[in-house]
Amino acid sequence: MSNGFFAGRNGSDALSVFLTALALIIAVAASVITNEIMRYLVSALAIAAVGAALFRMLSTNTAKRRVENERFLSIFRNHKESAEKRKQRREDEKTHAYYKCPECKKELRVPRGKGKIRITCPHCGHQFVKRT
Repeated sequence: MSNGFFAGRNGSDALSVFLTALALIIAVAASVITNEIMRYLVSALAIAAVGAALFRMLSTNTAKRRVENERFLSIFRNHKESAEKRKQRREDEKTHAYYKCPECKKELRVPRGKGKIRITCPHCGHQFVKRT
């Protein structure tokens, strides 16, 4: 019974879902603003976010929308990975130390309390000595 309205269109992706959620948050924020002019401006921003999401969903230029979505996802992944890395580091603080390889600058995790140890970087093979 489908009339094929979305055939050949981008449809919903992660960026359009994010824009819609952002619009909802902005609309809720606008409802608590007492200054009438500011409330209209913030509401206009929410409407613009919904408009951008709709534009993306109805767009027939799927290649360009895919590139935009991939760029958004790469930024989102980087923030998510760094937050997970910080959490892991806080949990390991008492049992492990972190050092950067002097050659390739990769971060290495080594056990604490072993005294002076020779660390071999698994990425570049460089060896260096540190006290843990």
